[in-house]
Amino acid sequence: MPVTVSIADFFSALHVSGQVGVTREDLLPGDSEQTLALLSRAFQDACEDLPGGLKVDLEWCPAAAQDALRYLYRLCQVLVDRAMSEEQAGAVCAAMPLAASSPGELFSQDLALRHLPELWSMARSMSDSDPLVTGIEQAAVRFPLSSVGIALKSAPDLMPLRRHDGLWRLYLDRIIERQDASRLDDAHTSLAVADALGDHALSLAPKLAARLSLSTPLILCPQP
Repeated sequence: MPVTVSIADFFSALHVSGQVGVTREDLLPGDSEQTLALLSRAFQDACEDLPGGLKVDLEWCPAAAQDALRYLYRLCQVLVDRAMSEEQAGAVCAAMPLAASSPGELFSQDLALRHLPELWSMARSMSDSDPLVTGIEQAAVRFPLSSVGIALKSAPDLMPLRRHDGLWRLYLDRIIERQDASRLDDAHTSLAVADALGDHALSLAPKLAARLSLSTPLILCPQP
């Protein structure tokens, strides 16, 4: 009999310890009420943790949260199933959820997808050429809030984040915490991070400070 994991058990382990078990089988639906209760509680807790309590206009979107959770589970399957072909792995990675159409949907997806950087690091430790590495890097562009820490290969759409003060602040905080200099390629982000760091850039985030200094215009004054 194949071993299976329920969606509720997977999220509980992910949320509590970050240590999860996966099998070759799909996630069991489990108790939908239990799963939704777990996800909803985690969403509310995450809202309360937003910088400055900026949780305005964040509507809980259960479908978005569950789709993101199933996607993360499939990525975990790719990581542990070394028998999976490159074509199979690529297909799993490509079947990512749609980009969020509202702040609430975006933050609901983040409950699961905030673990993408750790998964990416584990995949890279096996091989930089692993198809999972490429797949997660592609997903990172679609989900910029959740993927801070993953060097971006192309520019993401940051307007959904910039439209919501709480999510924008959270994005900037993650960039500073993880010193993800690749995010400073965006002019708005670069200016906002520089403003947030202020005079403490060198002590708080030396990698970002070095990158920010490179983007500062060089003004040469003529010698008297």
